[in-house]
Amino acid sequence: MSELEDSFARATTDRLLLRRPTGSDLDAVFAVHSDPATNRYNPACPDADLAASSLRLDEWLVHWAEHGFGYWTVLTLAEQEIVGFAGLRHGTWLDLPILNLYYRFSPAAWGHRYATEAARHALALAGRHFPALPVLARTKGENRPSQRTALAAGLTRRPDFDRDDGTGPAVIFVTHWPAQR
Repeated sequence: MSELEDSFARATTDRLLLRRPTGSDLDAVFAVHSDPATNRYNPACPDADLAASSLRLDEWLVHWAEHGFGYWTVLTLAEQEIVGFAGLRHGTWLDLPILNLYYRFSPAAWGHRYATEAARHALALAGRHFPALPVLARTKGENRPSQRTALAAGLTRRPDFDRDDGTGPAVIFVTHWPAQR
């Protein structure tokens, strides 16, 4: 296993275990991604069925296989209970490569700052393994909780980068941006 894969495959924070997802996580992926509350600001709507969540999980697993990192399954250290999903994967914004920061947690996990804790760890690993790539989080304008998480994790609001991402106007937060932009 490479240093990159070793850093990302299984990590811990003060309260969380962040691990590479597996096929056995499908029920948890469906539980979180089909919940209307977790999709309140998601223009793509909740996953309609287990098959939709299976496609989502398959995409995550392919990214892991190709790149050695990706979105994690997030568990509490104490209870070993899956509370959500977070992490990084390759993407583009304004035609430049970025790392997309993702976090989605079950409503029972809200208010515990788990998303911020996982996002901070993802940013630390991105800084170590991908220092030239900006980390970007995009939210919808009305999604204040996600915006607070992006700021608390260490991202900076960049209204000059706001664009329609194909699902409507996106509000952008980044770590840094290449000088030529």
